[in-house]
Amino acid sequence: MGSVPAPGAAPRMQPWTSAAHGRSEYLRLRNVVDALVRIAEHSGDTGPFLDEATATVMELTRATGAVVLTAARGGLQVRSARGQMKHIEPAAFDAGHTLAPACLRSHEAMHSNNVEGDDRVRIRIRKGRAIRSLICTPLRYGDDVLGVLEVCSSVVHAFDDIDAQAVALIGNALGGALGRQLELDEKARLLARLEAALQTTRAQARQYQDAALCDALTGLPNRAHFLQRLREMCERDDLADPFAVMFLDLDGFKEINDRHGHATGDAVLREVGNDLGARLREGDFIARLGGDEFVVLAPGIREGARDVASIADDLQHALARTRPVEGVTLGIDASIGWVLHTPGSTASSLLARADAAMYAHKKRRRAD
Repeated sequence: MGSVPAPGAAPRMQPWTSAAHGRSEYLRLRNVVDALVRIAEHSGDTGPFLDEATATVMELTRATGAVVLTAARGGLQVRSARGQMKHIEPAAFDAGHTLAPACLRSHEAMHSNNVEGDDRVRIRIRKGRAIRSLICTPLRYGDDVLGVLEVCSSVVHAFDDIDAQAVALIGNALGGALGRQLELDEKARLLARLEAALQTTRAQARQYQDAALCDALTGLPNRAHFLQRLREMCERDDLADPFAVMFLDLDGFKEINDRHGHATGDAVLREVGNDLGARLREGDFIARLGGDEFVVLAPGIREGARDVASIADDLQHALARTRPVEGVTLGIDASIGWVLHTPGSTASSLLARADAAMYAHKKRRRAD
């Protein structure tokens, strides 16, 4: 017959090898090694990984609860909890209801066979959620301790030395994997910030580029933008129909400025831009060269001079209609000259010819 323990004596530990499970200590250690390999090879989201780790450590140690806690500015943060540990409020860990805060401060593994009377556990766990045994180990990553892994049991002397070693080994592997994952997360956040900064820089660059090609007063393309587009058209060899360049100059604009002020003059220029945009065809390219000079690039001129003359007359009549501008009722007179593109023409030669045609038109209008 086996001996009976003396009254008050701690119960004798039984070997972990369980006949019910038919496992030897060799199989038990091999299971620990397998768990370490899985942790070392893990890659992916941190949450599922930690859940798998707490489930594994409970299975290896026959614990009734397990938790992974990470250090944060506001205190310990529960990252994964199972069994009895799932019912403990996060603030209770900070308050010392388990070994977790002491383990985190000391950076050393801790094992309590009976929390009753253990000064490292500050208060007694109430019955119904009774925790009697604890093992807690730090999660190390290099010189840093990221948090703790803690397992519990509802009976005293529930864990032996192999359990303590298993929890410590898994804690070390878990700390390494968690640290690597946190580094990857930080790198991903850094890349996201860099990408956001790059997108902002690109957007600003586009704004600067648009500003460099845009007339600030009217919002139309400026001289540089028009010449760029005109050069592109001159270099194309797939045009089914010729295109025209129209040069427009306002008549009497200086008198408008002198009589009504520059604010009215600026409003007149904006009116011209609006009228041109409203009257011209889709695909026509309008720009302000500067001062009171505007140009139009009109592609797809099938009927040649007849089409261009018709467009110019329509624009001239549209601008001449009276309308209120800055409290002044006036029409806008304009002289328009135009040329058709011919093979071999350059952007500068077309613009110069259109300019000359405009002045010829202005001279005729004055003579009339």
